[in-house]
Order: sequence, then C-alpha cells, then structure tokens
Amino acid sequence: MARLLAVGITLVFAGLVPAAEVVVKAAKVITGAGAPLVPGAVRVKDGKIVEVAASIPVPAGAKEIDLGSGVLMPGLVDAFSMIGIEGGAAESTLEVTPSFRVLDGVDWSSRDFRQALADGITTVALVPGTDNVVSGLSCVVKTSGPRPTRIVKPDHAVVITVSSDPASGNSARNRPDSIYTRQPTNRMGVIWILRNELGKAQLGDAKSAAVIKAALAGQRPVVCISRSESDIAAALALRKEFPFALTLAGGQEAYRLKSELAAAKAPVLLAPTPTAAAGGPEGTELIWNTAGVLHEAGVPIALTGGRLLEQAQWAVRYGLPADAALAAITAVPAKLLGLESRLGTIAPGRDADLIALTGDPFDLKSTIRWTMIDGVIRAEEP
Repeated sequence: MARLLAVGITLVFAGLVPAAEVVVKAAKVITGAGAPLVPGAVRVKDGKIVEVAASIPVPAGAKEIDLGSGVLMPGLVDAFSMIGIEGGAAESTLEVTPSFRVLDGVDWSSRDFRQALADGITTVALVPGTDNVVSGLSCVVKTSGPRPTRIVKPDHAVVITVSSDPASGNSARNRPDSIYTRQPTNRMGVIWILRNELGKAQLGDAKSAAVIKAALAGQRPVVCISRSESDIAAALALRKEFPFALTLAGGQEAYRLKSELAAAKAPVLLAPTPTAAAGGPEGTELIWNTAGVLHEAGVPIALTGGRLLEQAQWAVRYGLPADAALAAITAVPAKLLGLESRLGTIAPGRDADLIALTGDPFDLKSTIRWTMIDGVIRAEEP
C-alpha cells in the first residue's frame, strides 16, 4: 500500500496524473504583484492559483510540495517567438497575407516546446515570418499540456514588417518566372505597400482585409518587426498617420529613439542581445544595455526569443534593475498580450503556471527544478 502511494505521488509530481489541489511552499515566493513573500506558499486547485500567503495549511486530500530553500516564481512568458512552426513561418507567395494564421502551422510535438519548457517558459506568442510586408496573425499558446488547453489565443496580433526582409531577394527587372519577381524591392517599396493597405482599410475599401480594418479600429494590436533606427522611425511615422496600437519587435537600435518611443507609448519586444561584441542584423549598432536605457526612458519592454532567465540575468548585469528584468519576462509580456488576468504574476485567479528554482533567479548557480503549467508539473530536472 505504501509503495502504491509513493508511486502515485511520483506520478502526480511528474505531471502524469494531475493533482486536484497542491500547496507549494518555498523559502521565497516572487509573486510579481508585490513584495516577495519570505517564506511563502501558493495553493493551487484545478489548474488555478486560489491562495497566496506567507503560510498555508495543507487541506485534507491536497498534495504538498516543499521547496525548502528554493524559490517559486511565475512561469515565463515569451511574447515573440517562432518556435515549433512546421515548414516555415511565412507564406511567401504574396507580399500581403493578413489572413495567414500561424496557428495552422504549429507542430505541437516539436522539441522546441520541450526546450522552452525546460527553460521555464510556459507561454509563447508565435508570430509569422518576415518574408511579407503584412505577415498575418500571431497566436498565443502554452508550451505543454493537452492540445485543446494549450491554445490561449488562436488569433492575436497583426504582424507587419518594416525592415529590409520583405524586399530581400525580390526583383522587378527579370522575366516573371518566379514569385520573387515582384515588389517591394527596397525599403521605400515596403512602406508604400503598407501605406496602401492601411489607406484602403481606412477608406473602407470593400476589398481590404478584415484584420487590417480591425487593427485600425483598435480591435486588434499590431506588432511591427523593425531593427534599425530608420525603420523604427518609419514605423512611428506610420503610427502617427494611421491609428493602430503599435508594438515594436526586434528593436536593436530602439535606444536611439527612446524619447520618441516613450512619447508614442510604443512597447518594445526586444530581440536577444548577443553576448559578444558584434554587428546586429541589417548592420544595426548594438549596445548591451538597450533594455536598461529603454526602461529608464519609460518604454515598456519585454525580453523575447527564448532562454528568458539568462536574458534577464544578462540585462541586469548591464544596467536593468532586477525587478524590471523579472517583469520583462513575466508580467510585462503578459500585459502586452492582453493576458495579465491569467499570466505573469502569482495571484488568486491566475493560471497555475509556476517555476521552481534552487535559489535566487539572478544567482548564476541557480537551476530550474521544475515547470508547472495549469497546476501540473510538466518538466523537472533529471
């Protein structure tokens, strides 16, 4: 009997059999919604957080997980990712594909999701690629769990590209024997196509895509992939001309326009900063404290692109305050995705997406013990 009980508890902790109710105790609970609890405890029931306090008695029939000297914090949220997309992330046959749904290309069994889970990432916003001027619709999914419950938002933001990517490889001077004999062929063409599409939607053109009309009506956010100073400036100019909710992605030279971004209240989904001195994509000039500079200027930032805990550690090393770095991988991306009532903080009513660490998240010796999604431990250290 004792052996069967032990096996049952092991299965619950391994995520094979979900526990209806669990109390997790830790030396420190970083809630993201206030001061950390030292010590702290979180009660989870039916996949949701129901209680957060310094001490919580374990109800009859509930399971207890005691992390000892460990730390509990919210699951990490990556607000800009292309992991797990089968066969390429873009529909390259057209310059404008607003109705392309990246959700339709997700490989739910991809090992990329398992890697993200091991890194403590519980939610990702998957975006289409940059081959198109208007790339399509992003989606928001959990990195593990039963497929129906993994889809948080099937269609989220309209993704556009203001960079050299949509023009790369195109030509208008050859025989039309390829899909790449087309516009745009330069950055001016990229902006022209965007202004044309946005203008048609603003004028009520019946042929204009419904998702673009929804973006101009404030019903759907717009994520714009821009890296260089000139492209970011062009995106901000478009924002002044057309009323859409702009979020920048990439942002390698966003520090050059920090005041303009703050005035426009345009958040930035920062691409990973390399850990060695090097030129960025499109020849962008990188600095190691982009996150810190934007934060100080009042620009909302989220760190993106995987290995979020390592990125937060790097950002703190070069000037971003620790609390802002944690928010940039939890609460801020959750808010930018419109999911702050479900994700990014530890509070009653939130999804029970949690990660347990052996120590402080900014201690380089700390490791992730396990990752919980919807109240079930989906991955743990070997």
